[in-house]
Amino acid sequence: MSKRFIIAIGREFGSGGKHVGRALAKELGVNLYDRNIVEKVAAEMDVDAATLQEYAKKKKRHFFHKTVGVHTTSFEDHVAEMQFNYIKKLGESDESFVIVGRCAEEVLKDYDGLITIFVKGEREYKIGRVMKQFNLDRAAAIEKMDRHDRTRKYYHDRYCKGKWGQIDTYDLCIDSTHFGTQGTADFIKDYVKKRLEK
Repeated sequence: MSKRFIIAIGREFGSGGKHVGRALAKELGVNLYDRNIVEKVAAEMDVDAATLQEYAKKKKRHFFHKTVGVHTTSFEDHVAEMQFNYIKKLGESDESFVIVGRCAEEVLKDYDGLITIFVKGEREYKIGRVMKQFNLDRAAAIEKMDRHDRTRKYYHDRYCKGKWGQIDTYDLCIDSTHFGTQGTADFIKDYVKKRLEK
């Protein structure tokens, strides 16, 4: 594909969205950005990546910080801002890439070539994937899945105008239950190609 593109993927926990992003980036021959953004930010700022990762998706603890105007003492907000600034630098480059999570559909909304995707899955399908991937029983898998989705929704809706997982927030919403990881990646790749041909 000759045109520059950015594929921003949101996903439900257990839907395989991260793996879809990885497969898509590999097939398109572009970089994948996900959790590695925190490591890149840490390297640029010469700070500990594990500490940044710990705060990257934590809920903000309102009791322990204060906000005055646009200024905040919340470390969670500072980590989010560092990630968003790094993502904007990617957006300002000529690079085509796939990015998973990190509110990318909002952060990159003003950049050309942005295509936003949300990967969901039927509940039983996701439970089965989480049980297998993390070697958990059904109850533990459900607890883990629901906890991660609550955290993702909180983080996303805190920093984005559009709501997490709602169809009008994204260009395309797809249920990975019907296609599996590779099939979903193939479907998205075809969609992206058609978009870029316009």
